[in-house]
Amino acid sequence: MKSVLMVSLFSVLLLATNAFALRCGLEMVNEGDLKHEVRLACGEPISIDNIGYIDETRSGSRIKVLEVEEWIIEQQGYYYSLIFEGNILKKIQEAGQVKK
Repeated sequence: MKSVLMVSLFSVLLLATNAFALRCGLEMVNEGDLKHEVRLACGEPISIDNIGYIDETRSGSRIKVLEVEEWIIEQQGYYYSLIFEGNILKKIQEAGQVKK
């Protein structure tokens, strides 16, 4: 019985991801959300910067170029950096406390 419990616990820890969610008012924003969903939940960002482009291979040899944008938003006394690849939110990270 102990070994089954240990294997189950280990499996849960192994499958855990570093996905980060952000609360915007009553809504939750998650990695994988679309830009318009984030904008509806959090409002307009403080800034939007184009930080580059990436090539993504699709359908064999076809290449699709995606714009990479960083949005800075303010929520709950903190700034957050949101990284979008194309239209998809890929990364959420805290970017510092708002100084008053």
